[in-house]
Amino acid sequence: MPVNAHKKRSLDLDIWLNFFAYPLSKLTNSMASMLYFNGVDSVSISKRLGHAQVSTTANIYAHVMEEADKKNADILADVFLKKA
Repeated sequence: MPVNAHKKRSLDLDIWLNFFAYPLSKLTNSMASMLYFNGVDSVSISKRLGHAQVSTTANIYAHVMEEADKKNADILADVFLKKA
């Protein structure tokens, strides 16, 4: 194989990875956020994402967990403070 052909294949692979890998990570982040906002526990989300440790998931999605917790607190407040 000529050297230039090898470089072209390498460039093609880089382009393919950049095109497909970035959106895939966005989908993963969206999935994790949706799961957190729908009350799924961190252990289940961590397993679904393929993380070896739950702490990895917690560190990456700490901001999402905080937002989801605020939403859940608002829901509980509405339930308990609802006028009969």
